[in-house]
Amino acid sequence: MNQFLKDILDQPAALQTALDYTLSTGMGDLGRAARMITSAKRVVLTSMGSALYSLIPLHHELARVHPAVHLIETAELLAEPPAGTDTLYVILSRSGESGEVASFSRYLHERGMPMIAVTMTPSSTLAKNADLVLHDPVPYDGLICTKAYTTLTLVGLLMAAHVSGTLTATLTARLTSSFAWLEESKETFWKAAAALGWLNGSLYFLSYGAGDALTLSGALWLEEAARVSASTMSIANFLHGPVEQVDDRFRGVWIDLSPSAHSKAKFAQAFSHGGRWIKLMMDDAESDFSLRSHGLPTSFRVLLAAMPVQLIAWRTAETLGIEAGEMRYLEWVVK
Repeated sequence: MNQFLKDILDQPAALQTALDYTLSTGMGDLGRAARMITSAKRVVLTSMGSALYSLIPLHHELARVHPAVHLIETAELLAEPPAGTDTLYVILSRSGESGEVASFSRYLHERGMPMIAVTMTPSSTLAKNADLVLHDPVPYDGLICTKAYTTLTLVGLLMAAHVSGTLTATLTARLTSSFAWLEESKETFWKAAAALGWLNGSLYFLSYGAGDALTLSGALWLEEAARVSASTMSIANFLHGPVEQVDDRFRGVWIDLSPSAHSKAKFAQAFSHGGRWIKLMMDDAESDFSLRSHGLPTSFRVLLAAMPVQLIAWRTAETLGIEAGEMRYLEWVVK
């Protein structure tokens, strides 16, 4: 089986592993991280690539309960290095060794600036420089982040729930139930993706709010796996101009984590001009993949919708005759 596809299908078990570890062995560190965030005047979430997009759900959740939370690409922070110790930096990285992340962690450590690392690699440069490490125990996937994307997102969301006081037995039970459902549904999702024979080129990913995490990641997965360009935008902004490109040649993906009459009206406006669309909607019979929210907060629903989005990238690569995940230029750790 193709490694990218295997990693996609391995996610339900990986998510449960990350949940179990974080709420047992990692619970003390999770509490310390929550206290650091609560006491910080300003919090900056940062990373690069897929890991940066894993921070979007965390940003949405923390912004509800903290007055100053920012999401900034690490390369930007390196270009204009910060000063002062009133900001807490949360750096999320699978390897902890990618060039910008390792360099920025050294910069913070040398100046005594507070930092939390969320990583799969507790022996990494990032982890060694951090004041506190939240360990994601899931094994690495291939060059394309799949399990890393969702499990690191989960650890971040659990940290946010601890901060907000919503990390309850009910939330834990719903997460466990949803991961079991994802395991039961993965073959159905795989077959639904395999049936999309028209996936053979560029796609436009549209969503809003917490769904932006999946539009940006979806574009990245497509570009890495199938080597074709992708575009992303909020549905509202899309209707302010780029909708002009929609015609019978247009190919789009609609991601709606919390469907409402308002959001459906927005998307219907785009659909009315033609094109082919994949609809990914929670708890809605119109969805091309039967997604269930399990009563989870909207940001947590990213964990369940990621698999179909990844499968869209896999199917496009397969249609084009490309072995998804075999890179021509990327190394394991991008320096």
